[in-house]
Amino acid sequence: MEQAFRRYEFKYILDRNTAWAIRAMLFAHGMEHDPSAKRHLSQNYAVTSLYFDSPTMGDYSDKAGGFLQRKKIRIRIYEPRLTENTKEIWLEKKSKHEMLISKIRAPLTHQEYARIIHGDFLETVKNHPVFLPLMAQSMRPVAIVRYVREPLVYPHQQNLRITFDSHIETCKSRDLENQCFMQPVTRGETIMEVKFSHALPYWFRKIQGEFHISRSAFSKYGRSIESLYRYHPIPR
Repeated sequence: MEQAFRRYEFKYILDRNTAWAIRAMLFAHGMEHDPSAKRHLSQNYAVTSLYFDSPTMGDYSDKAGGFLQRKKIRIRIYEPRLTENTKEIWLEKKSKHEMLISKIRAPLTHQEYARIIHGDFLETVKNHPVFLPLMAQSMRPVAIVRYVREPLVYPHQQNLRITFDSHIETCKSRDLENQCFMQPVTRGETIMEVKFSHALPYWFRKIQGEFHISRSAFSKYGRSIESLYRYHPIPR
């Protein structure tokens, strides 16, 4: 069954010390670890995504060109590597218009995953027409992006979620089961993502002012592609 999300998403690039200080203040204001993180001793988990793009790298180009409306299609798991024991595999389409994010995702079986990475999209598109661009744009897997996520939620405002993503790395592998050498995308940086549907709490504005932080247009996929093709840039 498809799941749909619609919310605003602000991103901030932080050094580790600032990230730890802000994290402490968030806890002081009543935020707590997401239940999905509480299942892990370290209170965080790996997020690994296989991104798809067209032969002309259209989705990357839309991001690099700063277009206000753009999309990304990926397969995501919540562990470092796909194995036969992986229980959750999600096919996701993330669309963005300015700061408003819409995400639709559908669960995949291991058999469906295998068909998709080999270019057989027909059954998936029949069941989930939102993924038609996979066929219409001849999309194929181009890169894996992996990072460590620590998610926080606010019990008093269910639509507020703040995540800290670190150790972002990437490789050109086209299969979540067979990953090649991962190379770092960021060095010592933490990406704080603030996701909400309505207004932000007043105290978050105070944190922004105290640490002098401002929003940044950071794309893990875009930065990963630029890292992979650093010496052979993709024409824009």
